[in-house]
Amino acid sequence: MAPKKGKPSAASNETSGAQPEGCHRCSSRSVDESKVHGFEEEWMSLKKVLLRQGSEDRFKAIGITGITGIGKTTLCQLLFNKKEVKDYFFTRIWVCMSAHSGNDPDKKIAILKRMLDSLGVEEEMINNYKVGQEHNLKQLLLYALHLELQGKRYLIVFDDARGGEIDKWYGELSCSSTRDGKWDGLANGLPKGRGEAVIVTSRDEKLAKRMVGVEGILHRLLPRPDEESCLSIFKDAADAAKKKYESEADDLKKDIFHKSAGIPLAAN
Repeated sequence: MAPKKGKPSAASNETSGAQPEGCHRCSSRSVDESKVHGFEEEWMSLKKVLLRQGSEDRFKAIGITGITGIGKTTLCQLLFNKKEVKDYFFTRIWVCMSAHSGNDPDKKIAILKRMLDSLGVEEEMINNYKVGQEHNLKQLLLYALHLELQGKRYLIVFDDARGGEIDKWYGELSCSSTRDGKWDGLANGLPKGRGEAVIVTSRDEKLAKRMVGVEGILHRLLPRPDEESCLSIFKDAADAAKKKYESEADDLKKDIFHKSAGIPLAAN
């Protein structure tokens, strides 16, 4: 249940998405699994959905919702880095939706550029799309994304989607890649038919539902009566002083749990 943020990192076909400098909220795919506690049931359940036998050609969209600090990003990081998931999805992309759009005034364009960059498309080639065709830049980038993902079984995490920035362009990711031949939404850039998957995390359940679509799955994270996990999170955060409180662990366990209300970030 422990929330864990880290600096972005990228590798071929195991990509986190290039994140703009100076963004203090940017999440990445990285996680120290030894410091994550209490998520066994959740990640096992979602892993079964992602890797379900007999669904090799079916697109899957999952929305993970819950209050700030409950561990939405951490749960995704666990899934993203599990060996079974890495073996199944050769192409994996992590997109921090709350990242600043950098030099691009249009955040949608910034997100598409980061995704293409994650897929190994050179920056010069990405920037060349806007030469003389500014009014169609989003459509061109969407088409380029579609071509890069075509024929690949991919997993894309859209982490920390926020209500004030999300409109219908981001909606119904599970729908068909083409809408009457129009390139007017993010779903157009996501080819379907090879068992691909997207995961959306958000504090706003209605927003997550709009993004994953009517065929998507919603998973709500709630505070749980788990004193041991809260104590483990506290111990990890206060490791330097561990010897001082080990003798009072039982009393601390109850105190930490009640003060944190079962929320990992509060325990941390």
